[in-house]
Amino acid sequence: MSTNQPSTVLTSRQQLAVVVVAAAVVGAVLAPSVYAATNDPDDTVAVVEIEGPVTSALADDVESELADIRANDSVGAVVLKLDTPGGAPVASERMYKAVQRTSEQMTVIASVQSISASGGYYAMAPADEIYVLPTSTVGSIGLNAPAPQTTAPVQGPSGPDKAGGNEIQAWAEQQTLADTFVDAMMAERGDEFQMPREEVAQADVYLGTEAVQNGYADEIGSLNEAIHAAATEENLGEYEVDTRETGPDIGFPILLRTDTQVVAVHANDPGYGEVEPMGLTYVHLEAVPHVDTVERFSESDLDRGGSAADTGATGNETARLTGGVGA
Repeated sequence: MSTNQPSTVLTSRQQLAVVVVAAAVVGAVLAPSVYAATNDPDDTVAVVEIEGPVTSALADDVESELADIRANDSVGAVVLKLDTPGGAPVASERMYKAVQRTSEQMTVIASVQSISASGGYYAMAPADEIYVLPTSTVGSIGLNAPAPQTTAPVQGPSGPDKAGGNEIQAWAEQQTLADTFVDAMMAERGDEFQMPREEVAQADVYLGTEAVQNGYADEIGSLNEAIHAAATEENLGEYEVDTRETGPDIGFPILLRTDTQVVAVHANDPGYGEVEPMGLTYVHLEAVPHVDTVERFSESDLDRGGSAADTGATGNETARLTGGVGA
């Protein structure tokens, strides 16, 4: 989990970027599959896909899908298909609450694909069981943040703390944020963790095999095995699988990190897109690709192929993310 202050090279919350990174976004709405010997199944196992960075848009969809599932009498169990490094704290907590409410009504099993760490782990913690693959990555429960700095308030606010920053207050806020995360995880899985709270708060990550041993996960198994387990737990004899995608329909939010911050990139392809500096985040940083440099340039330079290095642009600026991309 990390907190990052917006870099001086990103001058607005919504900016245009050229992202030099190979990315493929593949999505398909899967038709319901019958997991029984009849042609008219009475029950459904809903598979809710939670993939990519945890953002407000993703939380909106997850909340909506889970609310619809809770109101649908034909759905007997839920499987969360997760592949996320984490993301925004508020969005993570919103998904956590939605999963918690759903698990009070029916069996919910989490199935981790490549990774479900930090905010992703937060969101899935209320599930009845967590299934992982041997090479899945889970954990990162804790705070990763730069040391707060005291900054003077700007002239004119109605109170001394209306603007600017107080180092002592910022440290306290960071600690509260970290404690909230850890406390929630101990409440959900404290009986399963094979380690004390202090060790959980170290924010380590674990591969699937070790996660099952130390209580961060419950079973080694595939998505299909998680689906079967959820149906068995609810005694569903005849059922179909309804896969529900979540997240924005247009564009892809990906996380990138520079040496100073994490940014979310929203784009329809790996070319031009909008860059949004991330503030406080529950994110496993090692899962976020690193971009070497961020250059400023004027939006009009897109047509001329120039950059700040050529034009010295200072107003209406956008960003160019360049360099090698790697973990």
